[in-house]
Amino acid sequence: MDKRFTPLAAVDQVQKRQQVIVTIQQNPDWTIHQICRYIRTELRLTLAEMAKICKVSVQTLQKIEAEQGNPTLQTVEKILKPFGFKLQIIYSKN
Repeated sequence: MDKRFTPLAAVDQVQKRQQVIVTIQQNPDWTIHQICRYIRTELRLTLAEMAKICKVSVQTLQKIEAEQGNPTLQTVEKILKPFGFKLQIIYSKN
């Protein structure tokens, strides 16, 4: 838990996660950089905590959030899976 914030109660944590899911679903145009940072900041996680949850390095997350990284599909899946998301390709006629 990011030390700048007071810890959330278990009920609040669940509600926050549900809110994060809804917000990301409402913004399909967000890049992986934006999604990664949004998940981490909304759930009040440090880079180290999120890296541990996702089983990626802190440096990898830093680069992704700073839009300097070019993550592999495997890395993107590692980041999304613990939070209930999966990577999909959707056909669009646009």
